[in-house]
Amino acid sequence: MNRILRKRLPREIKAHFFRYLALFVMTVLCMYIIISLVDSAEIIIRGTAKNQEESALEDGQFSVYTDFTAEEIQKIEEKGVILEAHTSYDVSLKDGTSLRIFKNRKKIDRITLDEGRLAESEKEIVLEKRYCEENDYHVGDEIKIGDIAYKITGIGSSVDYDAPFKKLSDTAIESRIFGTAFVSEEEYDRIKAAASAGSEDITYAFLLNGAMTDDELKETVKDIFSERSPIGLTSFLLSKDNVRVGGAAGDIVINKTVGLFAGVVVIVLFTYVMSVFVIHQIQNESSVIGTFYAMGIKKKTLMAHYLTLPTLLSLAGGIVGALVGFSDFGVNTQMGESYGYYSLPWFDKIIPLYLVFYAVLMPPVVSLLVNLLVLNKRLSRTALSLIRNEQSIKNKGSVKLGRMKFMPMFKIRQILREKRTAFTVFTGMAFGLLIFMMGFDCYTLCDNVGKYTLADTKYEYLYTYKYPTGEVPEGGVACFVKALKKEKDGYTLDINVMGVTAENPFLDVVPVKGRNKIVASDAVATRYKIKKGDKLILSDTAEDMDYAFTVSDIVPYSVGLTVFMDIDSMRGLFGKDAHYYNAVMADHSLDIDEERLYGVSTRADTERATGVFVDLMRPVFVMLIAMSSVIFFIILYLMTSVMIDRGSFGISLFKIFGFKSGEVKRMYLDGNRLTVAVGALVAIPVAKIFIDSIFPKFIPNVACCIHLEYEWYWYVVIFAGIMVIYEFISLAVTGKLNRITPAEVLKNRE
Repeated sequence: MNRILRKRLPREIKAHFFRYLALFVMTVLCMYIIISLVDSAEIIIRGTAKNQEESALEDGQFSVYTDFTAEEIQKIEEKGVILEAHTSYDVSLKDGTSLRIFKNRKKIDRITLDEGRLAESEKEIVLEKRYCEENDYHVGDEIKIGDIAYKITGIGSSVDYDAPFKKLSDTAIESRIFGTAFVSEEEYDRIKAAASAGSEDITYAFLLNGAMTDDELKETVKDIFSERSPIGLTSFLLSKDNVRVGGAAGDIVINKTVGLFAGVVVIVLFTYVMSVFVIHQIQNESSVIGTFYAMGIKKKTLMAHYLTLPTLLSLAGGIVGALVGFSDFGVNTQMGESYGYYSLPWFDKIIPLYLVFYAVLMPPVVSLLVNLLVLNKRLSRTALSLIRNEQSIKNKGSVKLGRMKFMPMFKIRQILREKRTAFTVFTGMAFGLLIFMMGFDCYTLCDNVGKYTLADTKYEYLYTYKYPTGEVPEGGVACFVKALKKEKDGYTLDINVMGVTAENPFLDVVPVKGRNKIVASDAVATRYKIKKGDKLILSDTAEDMDYAFTVSDIVPYSVGLTVFMDIDSMRGLFGKDAHYYNAVMADHSLDIDEERLYGVSTRADTERATGVFVDLMRPVFVMLIAMSSVIFFIILYLMTSVMIDRGSFGISLFKIFGFKSGEVKRMYLDGNRLTVAVGALVAIPVAKIFIDSIFPKFIPNVACCIHLEYEWYWYVVIFAGIMVIYEFISLAVTGKLNRITPAEVLKNRE
């Protein structure tokens, strides 16, 4: 008997080839995306960890006003700590880009070269890889710093700048205009002495080696500087709090978790869709199954037969999807986003064993379990009931419709009869909309970051001082800016506290006097879920101080994460004199000595940076939107098709009674249209609200405003798109409906 049943499988596949092909393609597509997504995440996470170990990633770094002496360095290293100067000089090039020049590292954060060699001699330089990619530099080319041409001897990356932000408070990496570079110690001194040089930052990286804690090292550094003037320590940053370290691995770690979970959910959904077909098949073959029972065939034999095809289909789809996902095409496509944004060496490809088992075993196991539950009930009926093809009508006629015209009454009854199919359509639509909203929120966030940031940047120039002058430059407006930190979701982000006056023409902010009073930007309020009257605790890691502020007001401001204070109150809080400032805003260029500055930001820089987000995320949101559309189309097509199959007897009767094809189409497809329309009206806002609520969890390390709202007409466009897809599906199944003939009645007579 098993041999006879096995012979039916090829005939079943042939009879419903496109149906099973669609399910197979959906499984392959799902597993390809999940496997490639998770495997690429594993490659980057494990590769980053290995590279950090091999390159001796720092435990942290601190910045000082003046260099340590050799005796002071020896005093620290005698305690077992390794210290290395990572002093850097920022230089501006004639093409509008800038480079941060470092000396070659020997002990900590060593350079990983993709090609070439280290810079060893005069006029040689190693450039960071993303800067080279964006500006088309290659090994052997020359780059001019001032009037001196430097030969590029190598291209690579460093673990302390795998997310090469120019400033820690930046919201986006702009490798086209900023990169790092490494030269010999002698060449660094020559660049520093050149007239084209910019500003120097004196930073030391350290490895604790278990000899002391970071707090103990901080106190040691403070003790060294305690008798020197000025007090030396300006910042103290651990690598775990450094947004430049492990940026790619931090970004995609959620891809792994979400990917594995989403894979199970999608397979359950597809299996449920498949179970609808199996149930339909059992209903069609009810009399045959009843005859088998009457002949003594066991239930478990038939159950094994009906489980075979869905299980094998899921197994084959999982294997093929895994092969494509693990391939260079699958993995490299997913990693392209990370390699196109972060500065990473090329990591070795890996295939985790758990992911192989996940891809090969999870789809058939889930399919087996879901279909087992569905089939057990359907095959538990008596042989006589199956032979007679008795159909349960429970609840199908329980709704009292009153006196209605035949056509609308029939459509409603049809929806009630096909409520399982309608539920599957709604579930598939809801899942597809979740994926769609995720993609559309990616686009919306990127677009709004650019739009709101540019609108709130009303100055043309922002000068940040290292050594401010006594008088504010003519034409400038003074501010006091200090970066404090706030931890959330495992990431510590910089929040700029900006001391301003109410008369500042570049800010629509009225600060409140008081050393514990702040006006929070809506970007901070949204990120940390605070409201007016709440307390916000910010930390100064260099001074080991926590500051508790009361939120007096919330104002629209989307340039990074910023809170505002009255400048005099802020001076008093941080122990500065009555005229202190360290930043100047202006609507035109000011004549300021570059040696006094940390840097200059312009509105043009902001405008250029706004396009980075959309360019970076475009592959992601395009993939998500396309994937959701494909899933929705396939599920809706399959469910509409099976609904026509299930109604073939009734359709045949209507044709016998003289109903025209158009009328039959309206009776069977218009009801489904109503299901889709109502489902869309419910699922669109629910999906939007749900995705908006969890979206910040996907970008916990991005210091930007989170504006996910979009114009009302986009909801209309999304709804219209769903209905257009349904109309295409309706046209596609019309041919199937027309092929049903009155002869179907004869096939089903008792």
